Amino acid sequence: MNGASTRSRGFLGSAAAAAVALAVVAVLHGEALAQGGETGRVEPIPVPNPASELWREVRSRAAPDAQDPQMRGVAPRVLFRDLWTEVQSGQTDIAGRTQVAGIDSGVLINTRGEQWRNFRVEQLVPFAGYLLGGILLLIAVFWGFRGTIRIGAGRSGVKLRRFSSAQRVTHWTVAISFLTLGLTGVVLLLGRFMLIPVVGAEAFGVIALASKRIHDFIGPLFGVALAVQFVLFVRGNLPHPRDVTWIAKGGGLLGGHASAHRYNAGEKVWFWLAMLGGAAVVVSGLVLDFPIFDQNRHVMELNHMIHSLAAVVVLAASFGHIYMGTLGTEGTFEIMKTGYCDVNWAKEHHDLWYEDMKAQGRIGATEGEDDARAVETRGAVGGET
Repeated sequence: MNGASTRSRGFLGSAAAAAVALAVVAVLHGEALAQGGETGRVEPIPVPNPASELWREVRSRAAPDAQDPQMRGVAPRVLFRDLWTEVQSGQTDIAGRTQVAGIDSGVLINTRGEQWRNFRVEQLVPFAGYLLGGILLLIAVFWGFRGTIRIGAGRSGVKLRRFSSAQRVTHWTVAISFLTLGLTGVVLLLGRFMLIPVVGAEAFGVIALASKRIHDFIGPLFGVALAVQFVLFVRGNLPHPRDVTWIAKGGGLLGGHASAHRYNAGEKVWFWLAMLGGAAVVVSGLVLDFPIFDQNRHVMELNHMIHSLAAVVVLAASFGHIYMGTLGTEGTFEIMKTGYCDVNWAKEHHDLWYEDMKAQGRIGATEGEDDARAVETRGAVGGET
């Protein structure tokens, strides 16, 4: 009996609490109706909309007479039509304000990305393919007609030191890293059109990813080695009036022997092209490699363009340098391998330098003797005196 009484009191208490709650709701609702007027409509609570400012700007941009009150009633479908018309024009970015902090976070549509993609696919890729392929074809044709340029007097067996150990190590570091970057860069630039038809999309994805990682990590090493090479080789590559004569004679192909000192005009042109073009590749590559210094998309796209164009031009020019250092001229490759050239090679290709080395007593000298005589004559090894 007592249990039933307790349950009854609990039920009645709950019912009473519910009735009080309903009464409170009714009172509040009545007050809201009174404030809302005869229509009984309750004014909504304003909620901030982060996109509202953006749409206001788009609306204003789509309607030049936005200050006209009549333009405030433009239908949403018209706004959408004008917005996408502007996007498809590809002329300007669609931007506004946002609560998200970051570079370009307020850009809804980035039209410059599409412009860069079109330039890359329609102009850069064909240019790179034609230039690299054309240079290789010209070299093959030239070698077919001219063949390897032999040492006219034959090998003398007497050696003359041409490059120091530091110069050779630096040169090979630059050469190997440059060729690695060139190969991986070509894969990234032309692989979609050259490799996918051969190996398929899935295999190309693996190759492209590996190429990207190698390219990113080898790039800074190449930059350091290039700077060291500039310091070690710049002295002998400064311009000289005799270079004009060498160029006029085409290096001996257009009118008799063309005298040269430590480096001829062709080698000097390659040196400065490699240094300046290489510097452009390195600087732009670092901007792309480390996108952590508030670079916006426009800066990244500009540096991507500079990086690609400079790299393609330098790579194409390097084909001529590689050819002359291997198949093109007898005895040249072994010089960078051992540091020494044959005396007859020096006489034929760098006669003025040979005469200077002969006057300094450096013909046939060992590495230690050559270093000592270079210091005595105040002429660095490989430098122009």
